[in-house]
Amino acid sequence: MQLLGPGIGPLGIPELIIILVIVILIFGAGRLPEVGGAVGRSIKEFRKATKDPEEEAKAALNGAAPPASIDAASDTVFCGECGARNVAAAKFCAACGHAIGTPVS
Repeated sequence: MQLLGPGIGPLGIPELIIILVIVILIFGAGRLPEVGGAVGRSIKEFRKATKDPEEEAKAALNGAAPPASIDAASDTVFCGECGARNVAAAKFCAACGHAIGTPVS
């Protein structure tokens, strides 16, 4: 096993070839483009999900309003724990999970 050099981290070229052969045996050569596309979309969604909270925090520090995820015309309630805006029918805060309508202790 190679610790440094060509390959990805501790994986060398022979290990990557073995992994590729196993993937081809499991999914078949015809489905590899579909699997690759699904993995790419998953990575893109994950990056987007981890990036959004950072942008909201930066916007709050700069004084700009964060992007609204709830229509302003609808009934909203605010969480007593974190102050996040939630729909009126919500029982728990979407941001922190605190029960809405219970006093903060």
